[in-house]
Amino acid sequence: MAISTALTSLLTSITELIQSLFSGIYNIFHTIFSAFFGLFFSLFAFVGNLFKGVANTLGGVGSFVASNFLIIALISAAGFAYVRYTSQGATQGQKAASVGRKKAN
Repeated sequence: MAISTALTSLLTSITELIQSLFSGIYNIFHTIFSAFFGLFFSLFAFVGNLFKGVANTLGGVGSFVASNFLIIALISAAGFAYVRYTSQGATQGQKAASVGRKKAN
C-alpha cells in the first residue's frame, strides 16, 4: 500500500506542478494585459480631464474678463456722461451769459 500511496502522491504533485505552471503563466499574461489596458484607458481619462480642466480654466478667465469689462464699461459710461453733462452745462451757461450781455453802443 505504501507504493500505491507514493505513486498517487507523486501524480498529484505532478498535476499540481503543471497546474501551478499554467496558473503562473496565466497570471503573468493577465497582469501584463491588465497593466497595458489600464495605461491605455488612463491615457484617455487623462486627456479627457485635461480638456475639462482647460475648459473650466477658460470659462473662469472668460467670466473674470467679462465681469471686469462690464465694470470698466460702466465706469467709462459714467465718466463719459459726466464729462458730456458738464461740458454741455458749461457751454450753455456761457451762451446764456453772452446773450444776457448786450452792447451799450
